[in-house]
Amino acid sequence: MRKLLAACAAVFAAAALRAEPVKIIFDTDMITDFDDVGALACLHALADAGECEIIATVSSTRGNASVGAIEVINRYYGRADLPVGAPKGMGVLGEKAGACEKVDPAAPLGGRTGNDGGHYKYRKLLADYPGWFRHADADDAPDANEIYRRALAAQPDGSVVVCSVGFLTNLRRLLETPPDAISPLDGRALVAAKVKKWVAMACRYPAGKEYNAKWDAESSRIALENWPTPVVFSDFEYGRDVFAGRAIAETPDPGPGRNPVRDVFAGNIPSRAEIAADPAKWLRRSFGTGGRSAWDETAVLAAVRGEETYFNVNRGRYRIVAADGADEWAPDENGPHVRITEKLPKAEVGRIIDGLMLRPPRAHRLSTPDN
Repeated sequence: MRKLLAACAAVFAAAALRAEPVKIIFDTDMITDFDDVGALACLHALADAGECEIIATVSSTRGNASVGAIEVINRYYGRADLPVGAPKGMGVLGEKAGACEKVDPAAPLGGRTGNDGGHYKYRKLLADYPGWFRHADADDAPDANEIYRRALAAQPDGSVVVCSVGFLTNLRRLLETPPDAISPLDGRALVAAKVKKWVAMACRYPAGKEYNAKWDAESSRIALENWPTPVVFSDFEYGRDVFAGRAIAETPDPGPGRNPVRDVFAGNIPSRAEIAADPAKWLRRSFGTGGRSAWDETAVLAAVRGEETYFNVNRGRYRIVAADGADEWAPDENGPHVRITEKLPKAEVGRIIDGLMLRPPRAHRLSTPDN
């Protein structure tokens, strides 16, 4: 506990050094994995501390419970009015490449092993928090293009950090938007004018296929080739052995409908006994004693606190080199991309993330709006 408190103190003491909060657009798939929930929780905790201002929260998947899940977390942290959106006409619906079946929000919840494209944990979240969301079906949410364009157009030049922890569908679609009533700039020009940098949880070092980059491979290729600002990667290798979430999963249960972040982690992290019985098996599944691999949470730290606060960086370029989403990293001291590597011990980074997830919201409802 002493180490955890020290890690928390380091985060919030560092916040005092930042003159202006970082303006963040958060882009998440919110489907099979749940480090997305941890990342959004960390982002809200940093916003509560004055380190960032969240200006939009969008899903990169459609036809599912992703937007509703985002809204539940936003409401818990007292920011129910944050703009939300999802892609239209293209993009991933479920956990498999090319998934083409909607997840009917009216269907019975069923069991954890049900054939719902990996959405069980988020469909359960909506079932457990009725009234905390507006969009049970992501297809009913506004177009992410409109959310991005409105959010960017309203901000000063060079002030926005985009943090993506899901598929790159929305980033590709944004670049391809034409001028409209929101802005006379096309998407690429709008990004070039308003975005300071893009921080992405994507790709696999030094080469391979990574979940976020491969399932909408064409969008990944287009986005990485055409993005006009610096890009920072928290890639698969960095986050795989940063573990977080056990601390919040093991906090006392406050009761039904009280803490959706705890509910998700407590319901999906294997017990300490299970991991101790076969640590190698669970490591292959990206779990450790400290919890789940914190890919998405590390991207949030880099986006808000800066990529050189807790990390070393290597400069170069990530490229999608095959239609199946395979990528490769090419070192280049003048390249447009950087990837984070270890500086602060990864166990300490995990404790910082845990401290953020444990921090109580500054303001939130403890019961559903219907109660």
